[in-house]
Amino acid sequence: MIPIPRKMRFTEGTAGRSVPVKEKICAGLGREEYRIRISPEQILLESSGEAGLFYARTTLGQLRLEHGEGLPCMEIEDQPAYTYRSFQIDCARHYFSVDELKKMIRMAAEFKLNHFHWHISDDQGWRIECKRYPKLHEIGSVRAGDHFGNYHSDEKYEGYYSRDEVRDIVDYCRRFGIEVVPEIDMPGHVTAILAAYPELSCLGTPVEVGMKAGIFKELFCAGREETFVFIENLLDDMLELFPGKYFHIGGDEAPKQRWNECSHCQKRIKEAGLLNAQELQGYFCNRIASYLLAKGRIPIVWNEAVYGGNLDKEVVVQLWTEDKDNQIKAHLDKGGKAILAMVENCYCDYPHGMHSLKDMYSLKAEPAELGEGIEQSVLGGECLVWTEFIRDNERLEELCWPRFAALAEVGWCGRNRPAYEDFCKRLEASFPLFEKYGIHATKREGWDPDEQMAAEQTAQFQMNFSKEDREEARRAQENV
Repeated sequence: MIPIPRKMRFTEGTAGRSVPVKEKICAGLGREEYRIRISPEQILLESSGEAGLFYARTTLGQLRLEHGEGLPCMEIEDQPAYTYRSFQIDCARHYFSVDELKKMIRMAAEFKLNHFHWHISDDQGWRIECKRYPKLHEIGSVRAGDHFGNYHSDEKYEGYYSRDEVRDIVDYCRRFGIEVVPEIDMPGHVTAILAAYPELSCLGTPVEVGMKAGIFKELFCAGREETFVFIENLLDDMLELFPGKYFHIGGDEAPKQRWNECSHCQKRIKEAGLLNAQELQGYFCNRIASYLLAKGRIPIVWNEAVYGGNLDKEVVVQLWTEDKDNQIKAHLDKGGKAILAMVENCYCDYPHGMHSLKDMYSLKAEPAELGEGIEQSVLGGECLVWTEFIRDNERLEELCWPRFAALAEVGWCGRNRPAYEDFCKRLEASFPLFEKYGIHATKREGWDPDEQMAAEQTAQFQMNFSKEDREEARRAQENV
């Protein structure tokens, strides 16, 4: 079974297919905690509500796949180490159909992941119908071509989800105990938004929706009050569709060149008593976060938003890079919370030769560099897939699975997860699950490539980036 239950004790006898299954509500159990009692007379599933009962049914389903008609009698007591166990799919770079997203969601639910981080906007596309600002989906969802890595096409690329489709996805997730966490990236990664509403940038001049990977210069102008009016109206429009607890507002890879040259932004820095553009990003994120908090939502940002040193502690920080000058640690020390999503352990768009299944399973649930007692600050972890170089369903699935399953067990078991080889044995036995849901998962021989294969995969992947692209990215990162 994956994730492996916390406590499992075998008892005498077997339970055949005809043994009745009963469900019972037990108020004393946690929201996601469950118990299973399998005897020759009945199978009893217990939890305090629907979330735990769903996990009990899921575990029972995995047991049936493993043992067939006769289940060994046993008692299971189980609950997760972390409440936030997430998977992310980037639909901004490449659009994936509602059916494909549901397929990925259903598979994620089987491994007890409980948040779907839906990346719906970036430089290369805005992907949701917007009632308040329709040019977002009319203009921002369309780019003139695809020039990601070694793939070049001048054929128009477009696609967005209607509001009814979004509601359908949200409702589908709810059925499996999954909350949708939308991400509208800001103040950077907004080229697609600015293509529709260029007046929100520092220059105010027309731009085109991005057609390649990279870090783009254009940001929301943090000095214009109109920017904040636009964002608040946009959030209101999106909050109608996403009723969940969390809302991601990005904050990564925002080069400060435009802000440093913008009279409006410089005026804002002076009037707000800020020291520089880095603190201006903290000010920007705090204003948006405050608006979301007033609406009863918890904002999430990428870790670069911490680097100004003035991010409010109520904002959850998602870690994907190393702690810079102990600023993430400082945020957590003052009461902030974190989600772990480190590149080496959580990013599934890289080939297995760069980020192996073992790398995924080795994520440190409490990174030592963030200090003692960090487990109190960690909400959980997330497995991610960015889609610059992924254009079809099969490639998406083989990169994500079974690596998403490894992160699912890490999030469920925490530091008490079994040894990696134990996980691999259970994972091989679980392959009928992938077949059941029609998932093209990578087979065992591809999980942990040897040195030669890893070198070949790495070299092939790095061919997506020219020398000029690397230098441009390096310069942009220095100015983030």
